[in-house]
Amino acid sequence: MTKKREIPQKKKKEIKGTPIAPWMVTFADMMTLLLVFFVLILSFSTMEQERFRAISMALQNSFGFQMMNPLNLIPVDNPPRTENVVAPIRPEPPTTENTGTENQLDALGNRLQTNFTDEIERGLIIVEHDEDHIIIRFPDDAAFGPASDWLEPQMVPIIQRVGDLISEFDMYVIVGGHTDNIPIHNQRYRSNWELSAARAVSVAHELTWMSDLNEEYLYVVGNGDARPIASNATPEERARNRRVDILLMERDITDEREVFQGIQQIPTYR
Repeated sequence: MTKKREIPQKKKKEIKGTPIAPWMVTFADMMTLLLVFFVLILSFSTMEQERFRAISMALQNSFGFQMMNPLNLIPVDNPPRTENVVAPIRPEPPTTENTGTENQLDALGNRLQTNFTDEIERGLIIVEHDEDHIIIRFPDDAAFGPASDWLEPQMVPIIQRVGDLISEFDMYVIVGGHTDNIPIHNQRYRSNWELSAARAVSVAHELTWMSDLNEEYLYVVGNGDARPIASNATPEERARNRRVDILLMERDITDEREVFQGIQQIPTYR
């Protein structure tokens, strides 16, 4: 019988030195990371103490042992110096004084005063201007007949010229009709609201008929007698309240919500 060949076993290499426990490697890595963490924290020129205290407590609870709190090294009554911190520079909005040019509202107001001098003197239109709005006012006695929304022939070319001028500027255009406080009820109009809205629509049609006015930014409002500019106590004051106003607001500095606020605030002048 043949004897089985015995395979020689390899001898294990003897490890020289003291063996290292496996948990020591993990512990050393953790301590190294903690050291790097605190070095980064202390390298900042400023730190928020409350936030750092919260992070420190969270780490203490996570690792289950008490750590040295670097906040003890920073006196509370002697915070880090911040004299060299430069505050950010915020650009101021351009004005007429520092740009040397007038804004759109001022430019349009000057053009209206120049181009419609004769109409303003005759009382066919009224132009009122403040720092936020321009109001172009068409009095009832010049623009419409009694209880009618048909424009007087003399007003049609004037309104068309106004629309052509406004179209050169980026404006929100709010056309608002107004009446006095005497109720109206006939076959055509059930109330002052309908009369004021119909008159505003008539003016809006003429504004856009011969011009490139952007209708996306055009609003037509019927106010009735809700926003008077006089007391309605006398025929003269009631005549002042019967009118159509065009309120102009710059688009680049006005948002949609301010436009609706402008509608509610008509008229600006009392």
